[in-house]
Amino acid sequence: MDLIAVRHLTKNFIMETNWLGKPTQILNAVHDMSLEIHSGETVGLVGESGCGKSTFARTVLGLYSKTSGQVLYQGNDTAETAVGIGFRRHVQMIFQDPYASLDPRMTVEDIISEPLRNYHLCKDDRDRRQQVKELLQEVDLSEEAAQRYPHEFSGGQRQRVGIARALAVSPQCIFCDEPISALDVSVQVQIVNMLQRLQQERKLSYLFIAHDLAMVHHLSHRIGVMYLGRLVELGGGDDVFHHPLHPYTQLLIDSVPRPDPQIRPKIVIKGEVPSPLDLPAGCVFHPRCPFADERCKREVPPFKETMPGRFVACHHVQGGGEE
Repeated sequence: MDLIAVRHLTKNFIMETNWLGKPTQILNAVHDMSLEIHSGETVGLVGESGCGKSTFARTVLGLYSKTSGQVLYQGNDTAETAVGIGFRRHVQMIFQDPYASLDPRMTVEDIISEPLRNYHLCKDDRDRRQQVKELLQEVDLSEEAAQRYPHEFSGGQRQRVGIARALAVSPQCIFCDEPISALDVSVQVQIVNMLQRLQQERKLSYLFIAHDLAMVHHLSHRIGVMYLGRLVELGGGDDVFHHPLHPYTQLLIDSVPRPDPQIRPKIVIKGEVPSPLDLPAGCVFHPRCPFADERCKREVPPFKETMPGRFVACHHVQGGGEE
């Protein structure tokens, strides 16, 4: 059974209304997305900035109300109150900005203690302080850090505090929303290594969101690729990275710096990303795709399985190869 199963999730934002209050402009941020996360697995989610990755994660967690679709936790609908309470405890989030996500008026001890209090996970103050101490040690911070404030730490240290807060309630899955993008490269490696260690020690599942496909490939068992709010490819990490099926995935891979640019000829992508408020008909990628034809301009490609474990939304892929 899947730990988390997202079924046909859609999230729209109303941008403008008329004088009667009826929507006149709607932003389709996430469109009909389905994704599963298994126990102990890391699922990477990649795409350009603004493609809907973070919106998808926040909608799954209930930080945004969904327009339609279903989120299942261990086979049960999170819309049911009892299931939703368990889901919110056992699925936590690490945010992109390690400063904005921490209350500057609270000490680190108070920040990490808050979920312990909310879920009544400590017997008394002594037990709470001991748990905070152990959590700080787990993310390689000293015990003295508990009495300090977020502004006294570096970006990497603040992110460690955010990770300790997420771990406080013993989650089964953590959504990592670009947790290393605001950090120096050397610190990024430390955080990634720590996340991998924690996954092994705690048997965690991750949804790891980023725009760096090379880093996602390093971390993930499976990779999903998003474009303009839609999932366009999904498969095993090595398969997607080394044998991409969708032209957009190929574009992302070609954007990864390589020591020898002659290793593989790059695919040429034209044009700019369309406005999400004015999406093209048919395949949303067709204005930029070098393989697009009249069918691509008319018909939306179904997101289908072309071979075991490989899914893609492209008219030109049949059984894993170009037509």
